[in-house]
Amino acid sequence: MPAWKLWFALLACLGPGPASADVVADAAQITTKGYALRDLGGGAWWICDGAYNTLFVVSETGVIAIDPLPTLGANYLKAIAEVTPLPVTHIVYSHAHLDHIGAAGLFPRTARIVAQQQVGEALDRAADPRRPPPTQRFERHLSLDVGGQRLELDYRGINHAAGNLFIHLPRQRVLMLVDVVYPGYAPYPGLGIAADVQGYLEAHEQALAYDFDTLVAGHVDRLGTREDVLASQRFARELLATARRNAAAQPFPAFLKTRPPGSTWLLHDDYEATQVQACVDALLPRWRERLVGLERSISSHCCAAVVALAVAPPKE
Repeated sequence: MPAWKLWFALLACLGPGPASADVVADAAQITTKGYALRDLGGGAWWICDGAYNTLFVVSETGVIAIDPLPTLGANYLKAIAEVTPLPVTHIVYSHAHLDHIGAAGLFPRTARIVAQQQVGEALDRAADPRRPPPTQRFERHLSLDVGGQRLELDYRGINHAAGNLFIHLPRQRVLMLVDVVYPGYAPYPGLGIAADVQGYLEAHEQALAYDFDTLVAGHVDRLGTREDVLASQRFARELLATARRNAAAQPFPAFLKTRPPGSTWLLHDDYEATQVQACVDALLPRWRERLVGLERSISSHCCAAVVALAVAPPKE
């Protein structure tokens, strides 16, 4: 067995462990104000409502707000006002989805909106006043320098969605990557409704190539760490490996021989259902104590793996 596989096997046995208090959102703040606010240092601030979270950065000349969350709405602007009287001069969209940027229409219209080109094209088509199209677009990389702050914005290919960005604050050692890793929790169903499973897998390796200590993941009630990325990567790799083994053990033609004659198309549904269940049975006992809520979504992840192997098999 290659050395890296032995290393991951050891880490998987250890599991991610309980979340430390310094990464979990302050529940009292959320109950009282509707959000928790945390200073990440160097002008970077994390804001969380318990289900969603994001990041804003205070520069010498104004605020760079990332993902105007609709679950926060005006509370996002209230949180900024707690920290600084400076105006919001820039808005960065991590990607085009409404649940992350649907409060942009509440922010100052004078703010420059920055997003990847494909996100801009999607928002042009949507014509949604809640998500104004970006005024600055880029293809692969943009160094956003504002008032002594630098954000490195990278598009490395489709994963959760087209245009989904890696947002790196090198001085603060913070990385924001939305809808890929769910720190301490199972992913949202369907591997976070990943548009491309191969890209979803690669996003973990791409994230780990950045120099960061703190991960802002866009969801759940806590910050993430490098270990959270590794745990998510281990789960995704084991998921795909399990689905591959199950498919090799019983390919569809062999399954058909075990069933009475009928509609081959409907029997294919039955086949996929048995493959998904076999995947669940193998993974849930191993991972339910490591990823909170996995029993709620494991079937969807196994389904995503089974379908991916049938239509666009990820690399081994």
